[in-house]
Amino acid sequence: MNSLVSICIPMYNAANYVEETLQNLINQSYNNIEVIIVDDGSTDASVNIVKPFLNEVIKLYHNPNKGANAARNYAFSKSSGQFIKFMDADDFCSPKLIEKQVDLLQKQGTSLSLIFSPLKMLYSNGELIDPIRTIDKNYNPAIGLLIDIWNGGGFNCPLCHLIPKDLVQVSGGWDETILKNQDGEYFARVYKHADKALSLTDEYVVWRQTGTGVSSALSPAAINSVLVTYDKIINIILSHKDNSNTREICERYLGLFVYENYAHDKELEIKLNNILKKYNLSLKLPDRKLLNILRSFLGWKRSLKLIRKYNL
Repeated sequence: MNSLVSICIPMYNAANYVEETLQNLINQSYNNIEVIIVDDGSTDASVNIVKPFLNEVIKLYHNPNKGANAARNYAFSKSSGQFIKFMDADDFCSPKLIEKQVDLLQKQGTSLSLIFSPLKMLYSNGELIDPIRTIDKNYNPAIGLLIDIWNGGGFNCPLCHLIPKDLVQVSGGWDETILKNQDGEYFARVYKHADKALSLTDEYVVWRQTGTGVSSALSPAAINSVLVTYDKIINIILSHKDNSNTREICERYLGLFVYENYAHDKELEIKLNNILKKYNLSLKLPDRKLLNILRSFLGWKRSLKLIRKYNL
């Protein structure tokens, strides 16, 4: 029961939150943990705030200006635990999350199983939202969780998961070339390699929405990075099960992405068409009344540009 859990935290300019994050970990009911923080070149007071916490349990390393995924990989390379939890420097979890995840994973899982818990989203105005989820159930094989996430059943953040070290190793490291949807691509590979995904619903994690992280980036490079990850995830899904249902799921997921981002990148259509052609997919845009009206005489491209430009 008392296996070591390594908590891997990339940190960049988290001075407003990192103290609360560390205090939350210290107060967890499960105390056999090591906290590995990797600073990515913070320019605020983050490092100075962390220093008083440092001891044999909480450790700080520096791997500056290489990005969050490089920091995660570096933290994992320094880990010693049988179980791994990736989290961000501004997130936290309910007091018994780690204890209960370890217990259930050891009782019902294997060295290639994972466990996950629901999340709450905390906004800067103090509002705490429980996203609608239908994914909080056990999956065997675990890739069913990925398919249900893409089918609109909800989503997880890194902190939701506890993963055996063996599963982390077989899934491969975090892709350091990805700018956006880093965790989506990484955990798609974890779900692919896991034999099952266990759900623990009586504890939860808090995913802070600061609006300043990589997930909020909408640059052309970031959008292109998302398409790269979607290409990889579609390949994982269709390699597991290629039928009308999984194809429609992929088509609708791509369609929602286009609906939300088309105006931000002029070359999006070319990149998107390459993916559609590669997997012989069609583009299924969301069923939105205004879009349906406009596209009947403007076409979908001009309609989306108009909707985005005027925030319709």
